[in-house]
Amino acid sequence: MTAKDAYYETIDSESADAASTAALGLGVLLVIGGDVPGAKDAFQKAIDSGSAEAAPMAAIGLGELLADEGDVQGAKDAFQKAIDSGHPNAALAATAGLGMLADQDA
Repeated sequence: MTAKDAYYETIDSESADAASTAALGLGVLLVIGGDVPGAKDAFQKAIDSGSAEAAPMAAIGLGELLADEGDVQGAKDAFQKAIDSGHPNAALAATAGLGMLADQDA
């Protein structure tokens, strides 16, 4: 079983916490492997889970991918979700992401 298979199996499990963490991990793995559409889907699953830990971090990952694709509004929305989560590390990273977008607009 590959790491990707294990992530998919965990995402399909009945454990919401494990599934959200697995979706985040899968997103990162897929980014590394160059599968941007798959990574975006995985990050969105983690965001949709509402997990206090995985969702904000996945929002940052999604925001970075959208920014790389030139979807500035989508990236801003994703970063804002991370900020609104109240997760201190995610909010800090997302604020930096928004700053990066503002620098690109300048």
